[in-house]
Amino acid sequence: MLTRQGWWAVHATRMIIASLATLATVYALGLTVELSAVISAIVVTQSNIGGSLRRAFEQGVGSFVGAAFAAAVALALRPDDPASTALALAIALLPLSILAAFSIGFLVAPVTASVVILGAPGVEVGPDILAVERLVGVAIGCGVGLLAAVLVLPAQASRAAMATAARVAGLLAAQMRAIAPGAGTGEAALSERATLIRRGLLELATHATEAARERRVIIGRKADPERALRALRRIRHDVDMLRRAARGAGSDVLTGPLCEPWDRAAMGSAGALDQIEALLSGSPIAGPPVPIEPIVRDYRTALDEMRNMGLTRDMSTPDLARLFGIKFALRQLERDLADLMDMAGAEAERSRHWES
Repeated sequence: MLTRQGWWAVHATRMIIASLATLATVYALGLTVELSAVISAIVVTQSNIGGSLRRAFEQGVGSFVGAAFAAAVALALRPDDPASTALALAIALLPLSILAAFSIGFLVAPVTASVVILGAPGVEVGPDILAVERLVGVAIGCGVGLLAAVLVLPAQASRAAMATAARVAGLLAAQMRAIAPGAGTGEAALSERATLIRRGLLELATHATEAARERRVIIGRKADPERALRALRRIRHDVDMLRRAARGAGSDVLTGPLCEPWDRAAMGSAGALDQIEALLSGSPIAGPPVPIEPIVRDYRTALDEMRNMGLTRDMSTPDLARLFGIKFALRQLERDLADLMDMAGAEAERSRHWES
C-alpha cells in the first residue's frame, strides 16, 4: 500500500537514505568529496530502478568526459589570468555543451568541466587533482544511489509499466462505451479522455525504456512492456477510428440491422478491455472471457445483409465510408485485443508463479 499510494513518501525516504549513506561513506573513507558525492546520489535516486540505472550511466559518463576533456584543456593552456581562464572555459564547454544539447541527461559534463577549469573556492590544487576528486565523488554517489534504489523500498519499472498499461486499458474501455449507440457522451468528454490516453502511453513508453535497462542487469523478470505498449498504441488507433466513424454517422445511418450489432461490438470490446485491465493490475477477472470474434462477425454479417437487401443503395458516399470504416476498424480491434489479451494472460500467470 505504501509503494502504491505513498510513492512520494517512498521516493523521499529513498533519497534521504541515499544522501546520508553517501555522506557517511565519504567521511568513513576520509575523503573531501562530499558535495559531488551527495549531489550525484540525489540525481541517481529515481522513482524506480530503471530510472536510477539511466541516471547513474549519464552521471558517470558525463562526469568522466567532462573531467577528462577539461583537465586536458587546462593542462595544455595553463590559464593563470581572467582572459586565459575564459578562453580555456570556452574551449572546454564547446563540445560538452553540444553533447548536453543532444541529451539533457549529460548536462553534468559541462558542469564538471566548469568545476575543473575554475576550481573550487579556497582550494589551491591543479585541474588534474580536481578532475580526480570529482570523478571519485561521482562514483561514490552513483554507487550508493544505485544500492539505495535496489535495497530501500525498491520499485521496478516493469511493475510501473504494467500498472500504467492497466490504466490505459481502462481508459480505452471507457472510450468504447462512450461511443456506443445511445451513450450520450459529448465530444468534449471523448477528447479529454483521448488526451489522458495519449499521456498514459507516453508514460508507459518511459517505463518500458527503464524496464529494458533493468532486464540488462537481470533485475526483475517481468514481461516485456514493449509488447503491451505496441498493442495499446494499435488499440488506441482502432478506437480513434471507431470514434470518428461512429460519431460522424448520424443516428439514421446506424439504425435498423446495424444498431444492435454495433452496440454489442462496442460494449463487448469494452468488456474485453476491462478484463485486460484486471489481468495487468493483478486483479481477478469478473466473469468468463469476452469473445470478440463472434460479435465483430455479427456486425460484418449485418452490413453484408444491408447491402444485399439494397438498403445501402441510396446512402451517400461519406455514410457508406463510415459504415465500412467501422467494419474495418472492428476487424483490426479484434486482432489487437487478442494480442493484448494473450500478453496480459501471460503476465498474470508469470506474476502468480513468482508470488508462489
